[in-house]
Amino acid sequence: MKLAFIALALFAALVWSQDVEVDSGVTVSSAERAIDISSQVVKYVTELHVENGGKAPLNYIVYALSANEDKHLAFIGATGDNKNTALKVSRATLKGAKSDAVLYKIELMSVVAVGGKVTVKVEVVLAQHLKPYPSHITQAEQQFVLYDGNAHILSPYIIKKESTNIVLYHGHVESFTKAEPSKLDGDKLSYGPYENTPAFTTKDIRVHYENNSPFVVITRMERLIEVSHWGNVAIEENIDLLHKGAVLKGSFSRLDFQMDRRGNKQPAVKSYKTLLPAASKDVYYRDEIGNISTSNLRQTEEAVELEIRPRFPLYGGWKTNYVIGYNTPSYEYLYSSGGHFALRMRFLDHVFDNAVVEDLTVKIILPEGAKNIKLDPPYKVKRSPDELHYTYLDTTGRPVIIAHKTNLVEAHVQEFTLHYDFDRTGLWREPFIAIIAFYILFVAVIVWVRFDFTIASDASSESRLKVQSLVETVTDAHGQRLAEYEQYTDAVNKFKASKDTAALTAAKKKIENDLKNVTNQISDLQAEMKASSPEVSDKIGELQRLDKAVKEQLANYQQQAERLVGGKVQKAQFADAEKAFTQKMDELKSKMDTIVYGL
Repeated sequence: MKLAFIALALFAALVWSQDVEVDSGVTVSSAERAIDISSQVVKYVTELHVENGGKAPLNYIVYALSANEDKHLAFIGATGDNKNTALKVSRATLKGAKSDAVLYKIELMSVVAVGGKVTVKVEVVLAQHLKPYPSHITQAEQQFVLYDGNAHILSPYIIKKESTNIVLYHGHVESFTKAEPSKLDGDKLSYGPYENTPAFTTKDIRVHYENNSPFVVITRMERLIEVSHWGNVAIEENIDLLHKGAVLKGSFSRLDFQMDRRGNKQPAVKSYKTLLPAASKDVYYRDEIGNISTSNLRQTEEAVELEIRPRFPLYGGWKTNYVIGYNTPSYEYLYSSGGHFALRMRFLDHVFDNAVVEDLTVKIILPEGAKNIKLDPPYKVKRSPDELHYTYLDTTGRPVIIAHKTNLVEAHVQEFTLHYDFDRTGLWREPFIAIIAFYILFVAVIVWVRFDFTIASDASSESRLKVQSLVETVTDAHGQRLAEYEQYTDAVNKFKASKDTAALTAAKKKIENDLKNVTNQISDLQAEMKASSPEVSDKIGELQRLDKAVKEQLANYQQQAERLVGGKVQKAQFADAEKAFTQKMDELKSKMDTIVYGL
């Protein structure tokens, strides 16, 4: 069952415990508990109808788990009458409580007056609570597991009426503890209703049943997020998988596996689906050998579905490792106000349904020059010292934020917010370094080729030198024009984020004026060269025609961005238009570069 408040704040298992009291007048008029043990995780959904028959107003209730359940606890959350708002949950201690009971304090949204009622829904997820039994099976056998629990809802309150419904995997039930009234109906097992259950009542039950769902655990996962202010966020996940179901006994037969007609009821993992963000592109999936071509990618409206099919089926005790990566547009996750930026992304993203992650490390690489960094995680995480990452043209290094979390489940798929400051002029640091380097190189080449050691030079040599000088001037002007193209594109991208029409208009006016001056300069050079070198003059004319095509593409891209900001076009449609624009610009620039190199 999908948790209703996965995207909400998670408050669970604080480092310290709070002392609580239980008023004997507070009772649970009715309680219904749904237990889902059809997968590798155990999910409890308990709905408590609480009556305040005590002597004082009630601002919290106490929820209990057994020590064994708490040992495997991965997630606990609660909602009140307003099901969209999560309640704060924290560890608690109660004098006189049952020795093996672990208590949690659930703070209510509003105080319940004496004689009042409140409904609280508690959701609990236990990881690695089910035990394969037998622990070793052959390739042809089914996997059976043991579930140990309580027929009653463990509570510090008297429960006037309670019932428990357990959802099993659709398979054979070997045995189950009978605690009348109890009933097995297909893949559903029910206990109760029981009436007037005293506080901390227990009745141990055990269910031995078939469960061939994937018992695959992510033993280690490293999630790398690299932020670029040039419009892209790159994500890469390095994942170690281990099948913790019943260990395969004996040898593996590929022939028997292919001839097995049990389909999804095999205790082996052949494939599973990973859901990526809807705007994901450039997806890759590989292991130590290389790219795994058996994977399938499918685009839907809400997500990109990647069907991951390992090189071999995973049986109990088997493990594998793979890397998955993709790019997403930064406007989906990066927000800015002046020089302040906020990155909002998922700390843990979907890997497969009912996943368990034993150890997760998240590394966030920010642009070089980012400062005043503050991480707001969705739940308690462990921070490691920040590091520096160096790549092309970096000088001081890019800051890397590192955070760790253990024992995660699907309920931990929530967003973090990373705040930082960044000087926008820093975007031009690396292009400026590259321009200076090329400029020095070109100047050195020009000086070298212009050395003339002859006593006298003929007219044809002087003509060639003149043409060469004009060509060099055209090349410099063309380089300046390419820089103006990039500034135009950057201005439109800034407009998408800031929606500042005035800033776009001002930037556009300056860029168009600079482009006009450069274009006129190249036209004058073309006319001057026509007499001495008609062939070169014709090539420069072709360069001018391509410049007009580039300007048309830039104008069209600006129009699409304005429609996006105005809400006249969807993000997905704009992403397609942006992709087409990038491809066309690359094509035109390639043609222009070919002409310039041929001069």
